Amino acid sequence: MRILWLICTACLMHVGVAQKICVGAKTGGHASSAFIEHTIFNTTMNTTFLPGVNGGVFVRYLPKAGDSFLNSGIQLGVNYVQKGWKQIFLDIENLPAYTARMNYLEIPLEGIGYFGGKNKYFISAGLHLEFLISTDLDSEPVEDNLISDFYTYESSRDRGVGYGARLAGGMFREMSIGTFQLEGFFSYSFSNFIDAGDLTTETPDISNHWVVGFTVGYMVAFGRNQENEME
Repeated sequence: MRILWLICTACLMHVGVAQKICVGAKTGGHASSAFIEHTIFNTTMNTTFLPGVNGGVFVRYLPKAGDSFLNSGIQLGVNYVQKGWKQIFLDIENLPAYTARMNYLEIPLEGIGYFGGKNKYFISAGLHLEFLISTDLDSEPVEDNLISDFYTYESSRDRGVGYGARLAGGMFREMSIGTFQLEGFFSYSFSNFIDAGDLTTETPDISNHWVVGFTVGYMVAFGRNQENEME
């Protein structure tokens, strides 16, 4: 909580000198999976990628551009992200894969650094809070001779709120009709969505979502930035 308070304080100080405010929306696709393990007991789960979609809205504060090559800003958003994984059972022939999709509402707070002229290239990084809003889970396998371990989300046991980090990069171009952006990103949930209790149970105590994907966005800018006057 102290780290989050420091980030928010820095954002308020940064916004106080902002010369441009961009309001935008974005959408895209991604591949997601989950890292599910146990610290002590061996966990044999063959988890693979699951395709999904994401989208959201954001507000970006860009301060007055200086003489330096790299300029910076702050971005706050709200995203809808489909997370999940697919488990393949290699020990039983013709047993269908199990798919778990968990739909989250994310609130990321990111710092952004950018450079360039008409085409601006950027990299951003920050933290996010995530809130589970719905799940779509396949029926659990009931094979008696199943050797692979099997664990999934259980609403009566597990967590619906978490946190993680997000790293992104790409480019945006300012035009007379607005600003268009192309972004690639990677996010990782540090919090475990499975509540394992203590280490004496075989329920995985490590269960982290991760997502890699892209978005296409559009922004409308309010205010003026010194860098535009120089171009």
